[in-house]
Amino acid sequence: MFATIVTPSTTIQDWLVTRIADYTERTPHQLDPTVPLAELGIDSVSAVTLCGEIEDRWMIDIDPTLVFEYPTIAAISAFIAAETAQPA
Repeated sequence: MFATIVTPSTTIQDWLVTRIADYTERTPHQLDPTVPLAELGIDSVSAVTLCGEIEDRWMIDIDPTLVFEYPTIAAISAFIAAETAQPA
């Protein structure tokens, strides 16, 4: 029987909020996870860098277009949670 290891999307979301707050020079509580990253001020260079950080943090391969396919912190969190849910 297989167990599933799941990283809660709230933990992922908290990490993303902190990283994006750094990129946008805001405090984490100023960020709404449902607002598109472009509206928060994330540019293409920051988006690519964020994708690299996500790959390093969760050891998954992602395409830099992730931020266009999943344009909000909440959407990216759900994507990462789904990608990291693996049989143990």
